[in-house]
Amino acid sequence: MKACCTSVQVTGSRIPSMFFLYVLWILVQTISVHAVNFPYESIQLADSDVRNYSRIDFGASPSPSSNINSTTDCKVYPGDAQWPSDAEWKKFNDTLGGALIKGVPPAKVCYQPTYEATQCATVKANYFYDKLRNDDPVAIVNEWLDGDSCPPSDSSNISASASTCNLDAYPAYVVNVTTVKHVQLAVNFARNSNIRLIIKNTGHDMRGGSAGAGSLSVWTHNLKSFEYLPSVSIGNYQGKAARVAAGIQSFEVGNLASTANVTIVAPAGTVGVAGGWFQGGGHSTYTSYYGLGADQMLSLEVVTADGRFVTADPTNNTDLFWALRGGGGSTYGVVTSVITKAYDPVSIGFSNIIFTTANLSHYVPTVSNESFWTGIRTYLKWGLQICDAGGIGYNFIRPGPNGTLTFTSSLSLPGLNYTQGTAFTSTFFEELNDAGVNITNPYATPTVTRAGAAEVEAIFAAASAYPSRGPGEMNTRLASRLFPRENFKDDDLLDLTVTAIRNFVAEGGYTFHGINHCPTMDVAGNPDNAVGPAYRIAAIHAQGWDSSPAVGPISEQIVRKARFDKYFQPWRDVSPGAGSYMGEADPSEPNWQQSFYGDNYERLLGIKQTIDPWNAFWAPTAVGSEGWEVRNGNAGWPSQNVSIFL
Repeated sequence: MKACCTSVQVTGSRIPSMFFLYVLWILVQTISVHAVNFPYESIQLADSDVRNYSRIDFGASPSPSSNINSTTDCKVYPGDAQWPSDAEWKKFNDTLGGALIKGVPPAKVCYQPTYEATQCATVKANYFYDKLRNDDPVAIVNEWLDGDSCPPSDSSNISASASTCNLDAYPAYVVNVTTVKHVQLAVNFARNSNIRLIIKNTGHDMRGGSAGAGSLSVWTHNLKSFEYLPSVSIGNYQGKAARVAAGIQSFEVGNLASTANVTIVAPAGTVGVAGGWFQGGGHSTYTSYYGLGADQMLSLEVVTADGRFVTADPTNNTDLFWALRGGGGSTYGVVTSVITKAYDPVSIGFSNIIFTTANLSHYVPTVSNESFWTGIRTYLKWGLQICDAGGIGYNFIRPGPNGTLTFTSSLSLPGLNYTQGTAFTSTFFEELNDAGVNITNPYATPTVTRAGAAEVEAIFAAASAYPSRGPGEMNTRLASRLFPRENFKDDDLLDLTVTAIRNFVAEGGYTFHGINHCPTMDVAGNPDNAVGPAYRIAAIHAQGWDSSPAVGPISEQIVRKARFDKYFQPWRDVSPGAGSYMGEADPSEPNWQQSFYGDNYERLLGIKQTIDPWNAFWAPTAVGSEGWEVRNGNAGWPSQNVSIFL
């Protein structure tokens, strides 16, 4: 592998000078092969550091017998006899240089005996925004996964009886990572102490991998570095690239890529680029154009379960490289940085679609109930054209008051301009009219452009927002299905698919969220990675949402979950053998090995058992996770609140 961030300019005609520069250039490339991506990665744990402290020693045995506390069938939990003493935690913190943080949720300051009025007011003002959750050591984006265990005490949407702060639902300690050494120390300490280890960057893991009661959390969010590489040669790839640190978020990459005048495939605004997003596959605006996030990764810097820091690329640790790109996060190691592909700037055409059975505005087309579902059927079939054009469709079907329904879709079409995007959308309205749904595209009319644009945009934004108890926070139970292309090509299958979605929304009262995109092997450049086969033949990543709050009696949560499962199961029934996108999925997905990993599972399991025989890394539905379970005494309620058992 070679990666150059500067080019050598050869001037003059004297052979000795040219030869010297050539030798220098070769030396630069050779050094770059073995160099770390960023300075923080050069600060590493050495063998000499661990000689007198067994809890931070590297893993050397192929079996868990080397663990200090391996005689139990359960991970050690706070209060257990084998839980490290306060003195041990202090000693560990000393090795970290003070980077250890007690796992305390942000709203704890709103409760006695630690109530602090000014801090509580700040938490309340920011509680529903992603930034608070991204920047906090333990807060996660989707509170369904920890039971919303410590909400602000007087939130207007939380009853007084439910307003409690359960500190036991959160990681016991967090390592605020700023060097590779921090990661190595955390991995070694957790493994040797038999403590549950979790990884958090921004907290967007919808399976619960960033949550875990009584765990030690590796918090990579503050690893913030970026470098544009005009030319690299790694494996079979030659072209532009970028080094991206584990803590960099998509909005940051977007700004940095814009400065470098390149396009980098990245997720939604606050999601991390170099962590669980690409490890689970990683969809984006460019999924149908360049492939998934996993398809972009050229080289990875990783701390593995034995505490060693390694490079995984096409020539080094190739099995690890294959597994990390699509085989799931929180499983094989902690990625500290990546080298990812970069492309020339790409224009994107945008267009929006909206129609409803409600009387929202004279600018928004209103249709009958049957015409609405005819329109949905027409859209889902037409969605194949979105894929074929290299675009994505970000759509919702939302139930409203009195049985009303609203459909929105926001199209992003890389390679097209605004005019071309609007023209592309007009073909859908032609097909609607052919199907007997006589509405026109409001976004293509001058009237809306001048007089009703703000009104329509406000309606569209409200109908396309994530459900929450306020802006920014997603507080939703969800399940997902990667519906195959065949479900929309075959008319009988299409009818069955629409019926399953219709019953889920109209009868169940839940929200449908679909993303039309097709990361085929051809689009992705035929990569050899662990992305689930079901994703390569999918035409839409479809999600079902229950946006009722996570608070309330557990018995009530279990009943709600069972009802949700009943309405979602027909989605699986009409797509046998298909899968689910693990990054946004049900943490209790049945037959998850097939749904998330497909035929790749056996190979992935073999890699997991080889590189992590201690089961140091564990997350719900991660490869190898079936050997353990979270026991909270509440069957039917997926939560990360209590200890895990073998």
